[in-house]
Amino acid sequence: MIREPFQVEFRFAKSYLEHEEGINHLWIRLPPLIGMKRAAVGMQLPVGIYWTEDAGAYPMDADGQIRLEPSNSPSELLLEIYTLQPISPGLTELIFTVSCIEGSGEEWAHSFAVPLMIVDEEEAEPPVMDHEIVRKVKGRQWHNSQHPVDQGNREPLDCTPRKQIRYDPHYRSELEKQYSIEG
Repeated sequence: MIREPFQVEFRFAKSYLEHEEGINHLWIRLPPLIGMKRAAVGMQLPVGIYWTEDAGAYPMDADGQIRLEPSNSPSELLLEIYTLQPISPGLTELIFTVSCIEGSGEEWAHSFAVPLMIVDEEEAEPPVMDHEIVRKVKGRQWHNSQHPVDQGNREPLDCTPRKQIRYDPHYRSELEKQYSIEG
């Protein structure tokens, strides 16, 4: 049974998110979910901020929530958030809700407001980087082939050599031989 205090740790890879075509990663560490039947994390993002809906090893349900497995060890999530179109610079909040159903059937939820600074990258100082989170992001990109590396291309880059097709101008299939009209 998990009750008060329910501590969740949130850390960004860099100190801000660019207001246009920006990208950042958010690392979330939840305490062990001992004795839970079901646990899920839901997110409410401000208008203009999106996430890749890739929670690594954790599946997503139909409501867009990340389903967590009850365990004796802490759960970690690494989420990619980004902007496409220009949004207003300033301080905003990402709302994360952890909802659980205990073994006894009792339901509860905790919500957390995570502050996020949105800046105009042309006017901003270089961001402060959390190198531990950056290492986690790089490690995930190397181990997860489904992770989109390029922001503009959401499909994984396929570098396998293509089968070379050779064309023989004199080859004719059986149907071509049967139905051809030579003149």
